[in-house]
Amino acid sequence: MATATLIEKVTLSIFVPCFNEEKGISCALKNIKEGIHNVNYEILVADDASTDKTVEIVEKFKEKNPEMNIKIFSNETNKGLGFNFWQTAKRAQGKYYMLIFGDHGIPSESVRKLTSNIGKADMILSYYKDLRIPFRRIVSKTFVSLINLIHSNNIKYYNCDNIYLLEDVKFFNNGSSGFAYQAELITSLIRKNKTYIELEINLFWESDQSTTGTTRAFKFRNLVSVGISLLSMLSKQIVYILKR
Repeated sequence: MATATLIEKVTLSIFVPCFNEEKGISCALKNIKEGIHNVNYEILVADDASTDKTVEIVEKFKEKNPEMNIKIFSNETNKGLGFNFWQTAKRAQGKYYMLIFGDHGIPSESVRKLTSNIGKADMILSYYKDLRIPFRRIVSKTFVSLINLIHSNNIKYYNCDNIYLLEDVKFFNNGSSGFAYQAELITSLIRKNKTYIELEINLFWESDQSTTGTTRAFKFRNLVSVGISLLSMLSKQIVYILKR
């Protein structure tokens, strides 16, 4: 059975962050429904103070799919991706915690590929062939390279649709509210010798034009947050090396 009922134990909690995603949220939820098989799951939609019809659309989808365990949490003010990632983890009930973005999400076959590998490692990390505009690719590659350099890692990508043990997320639960929240978590877990596998997935490239794409990524507060996160990760790595 692909979905969880109230009396079944939840295996997978899916965090779906949204900010003005009225054009893509139905697709994201539909792909979750079609992509997950034989895993009991809950969907935790975190609406970050959308001003469009995102919440209304989620409510309608929930009514049309009563067999799906969908919960909606709304912020009165915009808090940022990282804040919602950590806050939603506190509400999650599964053994594993997965991120699927609300801007169309990822294709159902990608959802299936990731979830079918649950249990094979502490972290299921995803990456993709980057087809974005050159500037976005350069910035992204630079970000990944800096983090790998600081931690002597060889991770292909940090900010994609990943799966973690929920207990690991809750234990860490002190990351940034900006775009580097997953990088902070992943590098911390690798230091603790947590295992991971990396899987290549496909994306909907039109989603890069949504509100979670270029415009939001390069807001001043996000750039500042990423800079602070990089400094924080560097300092933690130095402390880790000195203690060894």
